Order: sequence, then C-alpha cells, then structure tokens
Amino acid sequence: MIVDIITKTVRIPASEHHAGFHSVDVTLIWECPTCGGPRGEVFDTLSYDGSRRLNVHGWKNPCGHIDYYRAVRREAGIGQ
Repeated sequence: MIVDIITKTVRIPASEHHAGFHSVDVTLIWECPTCGGPRGEVFDTLSYDGSRRLNVHGWKNPCGHIDYYRAVRREAGIGQ
C-alpha cells in the first residue's frame, strides 16, 4: 500500500522572543501530531512576543487540536 505524504512549508517565529524579525520557514508533514488528522488551511497572521509583531503563517486544525509554535519548532528540529 502506497501512502502519499502531504507536506507544506510555513513561516513561523524562530523563537518565542522573535523581536519582530526572527522567522523561519519549515516544511512539515501536514497532519495533526496529536490525532493524525489533516492540518488546516494556511493563512497569514501575526505573532506578538510581548514587544514586537511578526508576520507569520497560522492554521486551524479541523480536529480542534492546536499546533503551538513551540511544538512546531520541536517537530521541525529547531531547538529552543
């Protein structure tokens, strides 16, 4: 059985305290890491670190599970 793996590249904050400048593009397997369902449609949004805003991507998973940026960074292998 052949399974097609869907991936998408999204822009997320590179760290929790991004200072409005530090973003990173990551390619993810496009399934919810909690339940394996599909992740949602990508849209442009803002990340606010308490002092500065940063243009990044966001998505809402149809299953209702939330992909926090800190967990997405771990999934992508970006240490923090």
